[in-house]
Amino acid sequence: MFRILLAVISGLVLTAPAQAEWREASSDHFVIYSDQSEKRLRDFAEMLEGYHSAMEYITSIETGPISPSNRVTIYVLDSDREVRKLYGDTSSNVTGFYSSRAGGSLAFVPRLANGSRTELSDSELILLHEYAHHFMYSNYGIAFPMWLSEGFAEFYASARFERDGSIWIGRPAMHRAYELLGMREIPIELLLDTEAYAKREKTRQGDSFYGRSWLLYHYLTMAKFDAESSRADQLSDYQRNLFKGQGALEAARNAFGDLEQLDKDIDKYLRQRQISSFKLPAASISVGPIAIRTLAAGAEEAMATRIQSRRGVDAEKAAEILPGIRLVGAKFPDDPFVQATLAEAEFDAGNDALAIAAADRSLAGDLSNISAHIQKIYATFRAAEDAGTTDQNAGWSALRNAIVAANKVENDHPIPLIYFFRSFGAQGRPASDLAVQGLEQALSLAPYDVDLRLNVARQQIRDERFSSARQTLARLLLDPHKTGIAEVASELMDRIEGEKDRSKTAETPEDANAD
Repeated sequence: MFRILLAVISGLVLTAPAQAEWREASSDHFVIYSDQSEKRLRDFAEMLEGYHSAMEYITSIETGPISPSNRVTIYVLDSDREVRKLYGDTSSNVTGFYSSRAGGSLAFVPRLANGSRTELSDSELILLHEYAHHFMYSNYGIAFPMWLSEGFAEFYASARFERDGSIWIGRPAMHRAYELLGMREIPIELLLDTEAYAKREKTRQGDSFYGRSWLLYHYLTMAKFDAESSRADQLSDYQRNLFKGQGALEAARNAFGDLEQLDKDIDKYLRQRQISSFKLPAASISVGPIAIRTLAAGAEEAMATRIQSRRGVDAEKAAEILPGIRLVGAKFPDDPFVQATLAEAEFDAGNDALAIAAADRSLAGDLSNISAHIQKIYATFRAAEDAGTTDQNAGWSALRNAIVAANKVENDHPIPLIYFFRSFGAQGRPASDLAVQGLEQALSLAPYDVDLRLNVARQQIRDERFSSARQTLARLLLDPHKTGIAEVASELMDRIEGEKDRSKTAETPEDANAD
């Protein structure tokens, strides 16, 4: 996918614009921080919520309410250059990047250049593409082949937002035009088979994978709405075949028939003079309430550190940014945002006691500040791990108290569930059934977190729930972007090949005669 993976920060110095007035927009699925005007920020939030609603409408998926911390948090920076500095490579062409993880999916984009709702910038296109992945991973209980995942994201990311509130979905992916018309065409079997594509011989010139993925997905999706099309049900049939466990090419042949003919058909589709798209009227779009607030002076001064910390820091950078946020913390000792940001910086620098103290000051001002609760869990866990034998019981007791407190504020936050589970292993004890259930619930809340997915699979293997482990690992096997993760998942799959679940027993005579 055209996701830009996070890397270790080097040489980063991020500064907030002079006299910036930072605002927070809070909606059902997004939290956005920006120093732009309230109108510009509201327009951006409405655009994103409208996009989410349009995906719900076309896919017929009602996502329902989500826990506040499972929303995507977006930081709008001053310019493309600031985004590249944060990314860690000022010479790159990066115009925005995204990271998905439990309890904190993040995106970093530059401010809107002209406020247009109709013409999207490259960074907005990346954001829409990645949010489409986020939507798919959060709402489908199966790992899809790469072509389908990328075709889905490209199909939705080419959206157009009209000023009357209507939204076009499925427009031609013009940013893929050169790829489709001028680059090496990928054979249909390679397009459909994720594992084969990952093992292909790569060329410097690249290929038309993303463009052909969009083209095939567009062709089959539009066929669903054409009563005269012989392919009207084929995409649904293909997805059902995947749900049944059929392999990539088997599922495709059973649904699409002759693959060579399919390849010819999408070539013909590409050469059409016009390609259809959906226009959803404003009445079909549900944006929901958007609350905008201007942040206090302390939060404005702490914002640069908050952004940098959330991006991720190494030990050197953590030590570099700490003095500045300590000064801000001393200036605003009662500001919950500032103290939660200081807690994160102290933790990143290895100062657990100071991190806990800052988190407590934040919670004294706002007991519902979930960021402070989470930072306290992080620091308390590490402090308990590092404590001597005499102090460990007190440390684990403090961790349990921190987890319970966070859970009371937001009971669907994945981090308390993850750290409750981790506390058993850190103490050398087998995880309780409740802890395992909590870990699996965390994955259901953040199905896009690959490290969490691996940990759940490992626990399922320990419990000899091999069929569950296979289902958990399947999504990782189909993501060639994370080749290291895919290799680990493949090794785990090989380890449990042919294993039977412990819970399964031999068939009884009554079972055999049940039919």
